[in-house]
Amino acid sequence: MHELFGQTDENMITKSFPKLYGNLVNLREILTNDAWIITQLLMNYNVSKHLWEVPNPYSIEDALAFIKCANTDFKTMKALHFAIESKITSRTRNNLEFVGTISVKNIDLADKKADLGYWIGEQYWGRGIASECLKLVIDYAFSAELGIKRLCAYVFPENKASIRVLEKNGMTKIGEVNEYHKLSRRDRTSLIYVTIKNNDVLSPS
Repeated sequence: MHELFGQTDENMITKSFPKLYGNLVNLREILTNDAWIITQLLMNYNVSKHLWEVPNPYSIEDALAFIKCANTDFKTMKALHFAIESKITSRTRNNLEFVGTISVKNIDLADKKADLGYWIGEQYWGRGIASECLKLVIDYAFSAELGIKRLCAYVFPENKASIRVLEKNGMTKIGEVNEYHKLSRRDRTSLIYVTIKNNDVLSPS
């Protein structure tokens, strides 16, 4: 279930950041207050080593810069970066617990395509959170509000857990790419996974 975008006849215009609701999680806009939790409780080497642009250690300045960029990306519809709030891990009965982020990135409304990316704090792995988040975001991206028809995700071959999450949500491996990775200062291979809306033709492009 999700709250809708407002829209004009020709161009999508966001009135407020979308909120998505699942059985295990709620997805909402990332806030400045989330920066401390990201850096102090969630982002460690075992998480960052699977991410293309996240350094280790990850500072509060890094988190604040990301949140600022997320706000700009939303205003320009370049990306939607969701905060993941878990319903099953909350330390208190009335509050949800922030456990990671999931994004629809590089949104191209003209060609109706975008990329996916996500991370979950290590202490929350293995609880089905990532799988439900991905399903919620894929369903939303393919809905009339956003209108995407092709979603792509890049994953390192050693990240077996994330590969299982992608495949569980109907994403298909279509190839791989080898690129220079600035943080590790070496070439790294990423597997390319894709999902398409309805019966569109699946292709590497």
